[in-house]
Amino acid sequence: MKKLLLLSALIILGCSGDDDSNSSSGCTDPLAVNYDLGATQDDGSCMYSVIGDWTVQQYTVSDGTNVMDAYDYIDYTMYPDNSFIQYIGPVGTNDELIITGTYSISGSNNSTLTLYVDEGPTTPSTIVSISSTTIELTFDVINTNLTADLALIKF
Repeated sequence: MKKLLLLSALIILGCSGDDDSNSSSGCTDPLAVNYDLGATQDDGSCMYSVIGDWTVQQYTVSDGTNVMDAYDYIDYTMYPDNSFIQYIGPVGTNDELIITGTYSISGSNNSTLTLYVDEGPTTPSTIVSISSTTIELTFDVINTNLTADLALIKF
C-alpha cells in the first residue's frame, strides 16, 4: 500500500503544470534583429535597428513649440554604413532641404543616437523607446536651455 501511495504522489507531481522545461525566455518579436524563434516567453531583450526610412510624426520643444508647424515633412534615411540623409520640406514652398551626415549609437544599452551633420552641429539624443516601427527621442536644443521630443515612424 505504501508503494502505491508513493507512486500516486510521484505521478501527481510529475503531471503538475509547473514544468518550465519547454519554455524559453528571449525576444519573441519577429521584427526585432535578435528574434529568437525558440523563445516562448518575452524577456524584454528585443533590439531594433534604426536602418531604414523614417518620418517625423511629432517634434515638440519644452516651451510648447510644435516644430512641425513650420514643415510639411522631415524624413530620414538611415543607412547600414552609419550615414544618413535628412529631407526637410518647409511649409509653403516647393523647396527641399537635404542634410547629410553620419550617426552613431552608443551609451548604456545603446541608448544614445548621435547625428553628426556634415556641415552643422552634432546632436546627441537619448533613445526613449524604439520598436520595429517607431523611435522616440529626446535631446537638448543647441544654444538654449530647452529640450525637444521627437517621434519618428518607419515608412
